[in-house]
Amino acid sequence: MPVHELPQATLQDAATVLRAIADEAEKGEYGKVQNGIVVLEDTNGNIRVFGLCGTEYYRAFAMLHLGIENMLTKRGREHMLWTD
Repeated sequence: MPVHELPQATLQDAATVLRAIADEAEKGEYGKVQNGIVVLEDTNGNIRVFGLCGTEYYRAFAMLHLGIENMLTKRGREHMLWTD
């Protein structure tokens, strides 16, 4: 599972990043997308999770876990999008 880097100039604007990902998906840059998950956090710390394409609970959990493992093992912690 490759990790796709987002343009640095737009990382602070969640809506712009999500639109860019949607445009790339429509162009087929990620193959035929069959499942997806988006996790958003607002300034109050509220977390919202969106399963895309009918992604059920356990599949979403597995996808998140695989994404975390990919970022930690293949890309390294320095490539995470957040900092302490």
